[in-house]
Amino acid sequence: MKQKVQPEDFVVEELTSIPLKNHGPFTLVKLTKRYWNTLDAIDYIARELGIPRKNFARAGLKDRYALSTQYLTIKGRWHRTFKTENLHMIPVGHTQRPMSPFFLRGNHFMITLRDCTAKEISCIEHNAPHVRMHGIVNYFDEQRFGSARHKKGFFARELARSHLQGALKLLLCYPYKEDGKQERHFKRYCHEHWGQWRDCFLVAPARYRKIISALIEKPRGYKDAIKTIDRELLNLYLLAYQSHLFNETIREYVETLTDDPVRIPYSLGTFAFFRDHPHEQCTPDRMIPLLNEKSQFSGHLGSIIQSVLDREGITRKDFALRKMRFRGVRFKPSQRPIIIVPRALTITDPHTDELYPHRKKISIRFDLPAGSYATLVLKRLLAS
Repeated sequence: MKQKVQPEDFVVEELTSIPLKNHGPFTLVKLTKRYWNTLDAIDYIARELGIPRKNFARAGLKDRYALSTQYLTIKGRWHRTFKTENLHMIPVGHTQRPMSPFFLRGNHFMITLRDCTAKEISCIEHNAPHVRMHGIVNYFDEQRFGSARHKKGFFARELARSHLQGALKLLLCYPYKEDGKQERHFKRYCHEHWGQWRDCFLVAPARYRKIISALIEKPRGYKDAIKTIDRELLNLYLLAYQSHLFNETIREYVETLTDDPVRIPYSLGTFAFFRDHPHEQCTPDRMIPLLNEKSQFSGHLGSIIQSVLDREGITRKDFALRKMRFRGVRFKPSQRPIIIVPRALTITDPHTDELYPHRKKISIRFDLPAGSYATLVLKRLLAS
């Protein structure tokens, strides 16, 4: 089975509730893209149009390997359409408030799976009634962990443990397979020439030059170098680590509540799903915290959280980042439902795949709440 053979195989549309006005201090724009992640697309559009990056606001992040539609606001009045290869932005109205996750109701997905075997189609058809009725465990999927895809660890874990040099090395020294040629060369060079900052600057891509410049000025000033990183990006790094801790906690929790979980490996561990109906303690309205220094936990779930923290070598107070003290960057408190149920899940009959004529394709549609992952729904549908 193949996913995302072409962007049109994975279509996602934001479902928003932001009210439109005839007049307002913000312009709402509709952005359709492929082969771009959201942050890079906004950066590119801002540069091309000469609009400060800070004037853009968004509700969510969309993957680069999809045909996605989402809504942004631009501070001020904007009337122009922007179009280039794989990016199309059009104004649709005005709002009183900037776009934010508060206005994101969820996402609608239209997914085509290609090159499917008879066994894979059978799994989907067998598992669909269970997923419709009982939903899935609401893990964070691979996309959330881009900053750790080198599998060397989490930047935010090192930050929480005040290992600032180690945190920077995770950003600067270990290439990802998705990195371009220049970025891979730069990271290998940094690994081999750590501390030779003037030399590193000569091969640094633009996105790393502020960090390296800070280290040239103050060679062991790791805190100052980290503070040059965009705050939104730093908060995403923190959220990635919170998400990892959530996944580990919920996996262990599910495994204590069922004797025969469905286990699915992923790059940072294993997902455990209920094979039959979820345990009575796991309902769509049961919320589990993403951890920060003020999190309170007790009982059976609390003991699991503590075991995860012990294994990671961190304590609750480490989440306060007291040695950093940078405004606007913190482990934010939030709650996440342990179970989500896809809405309006429909699956087409298998058809001949025009790209793989000797195999079948199948299309799946559903809606998910904001922050939940369509790829996890697919994994559960395909689990044997």
